Amino acid sequence: MINFEPCIRNFKSNGFAQVYIRAIKVKEVQYISTPYAVTSSQVEKNKVTDYGIIAEVAPIIKDYYNKLNNVYYENWTLKEVLEFLSRDSDDISFTRFYKEFTNEMIRNGRQNPADNYISAINSLVKFTKKKELTFSDINSKTINAWIKSLEKTNRAKNSYPNCIATVFKTGLLEYNDYDRDIIRIKHQPFMRVEIPKAEKGKKKAVSVEILNELFSTDISKASRKVTAPLAKDVALLSFCMAGMNTADLYFMKKENLKKWKLSYNRHKTETERDDHAYIEITVPEMIRPLFEKYKGKKELFNFSEMYKNNDDFNKYVNKGLKDLCKIAEVEDVSTYTFRHSWATIAQNECGASTEQVGFALNHASAHRVTEGYIKKSFSPIDILNEKVINCVFGENKL
Repeated sequence: MINFEPCIRNFKSNGFAQVYIRAIKVKEVQYISTPYAVTSSQVEKNKVTDYGIIAEVAPIIKDYYNKLNNVYYENWTLKEVLEFLSRDSDDISFTRFYKEFTNEMIRNGRQNPADNYISAINSLVKFTKKKELTFSDINSKTINAWIKSLEKTNRAKNSYPNCIATVFKTGLLEYNDYDRDIIRIKHQPFMRVEIPKAEKGKKKAVSVEILNELFSTDISKASRKVTAPLAKDVALLSFCMAGMNTADLYFMKKENLKKWKLSYNRHKTETERDDHAYIEITVPEMIRPLFEKYKGKKELFNFSEMYKNNDDFNKYVNKGLKDLCKIAEVEDVSTYTFRHSWATIAQNECGASTEQVGFALNHASAHRVTEGYIKKSFSPIDILNEKVINCVFGENKL
């Protein structure tokens, strides 16, 4: 049981003493300050006797008891009780907690998903017109209205609310102690929110003919003298390495390459899978000169020396691809095009199954339990990759 009573601690030189609420739990004593002050005529020893002051403090004490009646606090320390009474969900900054969450993602090398999380909170902040959001601001009415404003988007209406929901639920575990019934965030708004499904975007694959146009185009007259040639080379590296992402090219280490066998963990999903997204692939002879051309000092490629981060690298490659497409007089493509195109050609032109294509692209398998019994052989990737390269470039490769 906890007792609260108004009291003073000492008088100041001006003859007044501040009024405190003394909290007592067994042998523990803590003091809570109030905005009130008294003179010596309003106290007896350190106990407040003035009825006017007692009447002012009484509603505060009543509120404390009302809050404690909703929780089981017997196992709490007095300090924990006062923290519970003085702080509520209104005091907890959601935007600050959100920033700590995304910073941790970045520290763990998950820059791409962190960027999506940051875009999500920026969208919500813009919608609410509040620079600082508390956990109380994240309510079902606000979230549902925000989702409605995103209804014309293909993916944001799904991914953005999911980002906010993930951080909110993490906050519940951070600030609420369910074992001891310390509940600082009392509401769960996403129980009354239906997050729409993402719409499938337009297929990014292009035909064998367009790939030939792109890879055979003379780019000597490109407006971007650096990015266009780089883009063409990176596109060729990506396509001929079974649709390797620019992130993997950017972060690839020298030790990943041994006797033209590239063994690495896919950057995008390395931290999300039990097998750490490990894959092996043989480097085709036609692109081996590019490994020398872009040889890095510390990493396998010098892309990390040319650009400060993977996002900048990907952005500049895409700018170069715009020039390349303009010269080749074909529709615009992006770095993702070559991964999608490789997969499409592997299945439609080379007769590979969807499962074989997924394995070559290093997607998570639907047969995870079965895979636990099997020692993987990555040689089927090399065989299928050779078929795709022959389909596009023929026997007389570049």
